[in-house]
Amino acid sequence: MTTPWYATWFNTPYYHDLYSHRDYHEARGLIQALCKALGIKSGERALDMACGRGRHAKVLQELGLKTTGIDLSAESIAYAQEMANEHLEFKVGNMLETIDIEPVNWTFNLFTSFGYFESDDDHQLALNNMANTLVPGGKLVMDYMNAGVIMDQLVPKNTVTTAMATYNITRRVENGYIIKNIELSEDGCSIFQFQERVRAFSQEELRRMLENAGLTVRSVHGDYDLGEFDQEYSERMIFIATKPEQQ
Repeated sequence: MTTPWYATWFNTPYYHDLYSHRDYHEARGLIQALCKALGIKSGERALDMACGRGRHAKVLQELGLKTTGIDLSAESIAYAQEMANEHLEFKVGNMLETIDIEPVNWTFNLFTSFGYFESDDDHQLALNNMANTLVPGGKLVMDYMNAGVIMDQLVPKNTVTTAMATYNITRRVENGYIIKNIELSEDGCSIFQFQERVRAFSQEELRRMLENAGLTVRSVHGDYDLGEFDQEYSERMIFIATKPEQQ
């Protein structure tokens, strides 16, 4: 069985090197703005699903939420464990499997940490599993790219050079996915090639899938201050969806 691209790429030091500009300070400002707009309450429980190295989960905990971060990458979770405390824990887990966690008030899926799978059945399964982590009345906050704007602004190729490597990057849209090919070179010699594939979901597609997961979409926003979503201009597409109260 072939290992999915995300299970390989996200576990490499090159992934973290290429995206090192996405640092804790950037995350802190965005998550603070988001949580203020959401009206979270200290002491509530939260899940950061696909938490990576835990930079968002750490901010959620600092804002008063008892937070669990879950990610498929064992390397990322090992790194995140350095930040763990009595109100912040990390676990290796897969959103395509039942998520073993005490039900939470908030489940966050941030910065397009979704859309990686080959089939929409798997995407639906992942959303079902995230919905099942919520207490009745709990909310799923899904922060996804606005694929229409991203595709309109797609840069076909560019090169990024760091102290570790040179990354030659090409991008294209194919069969409903935005595909990024990344060729790594050191000292002028190509050493690795990786590919990112992210599903270019529309607002309507994600809304339907969230509803199929048993959630009610309360609103869709275009930024972390929860401003109005504009299909033509917003770079983000942030869904707030609620699990129904028990009857």
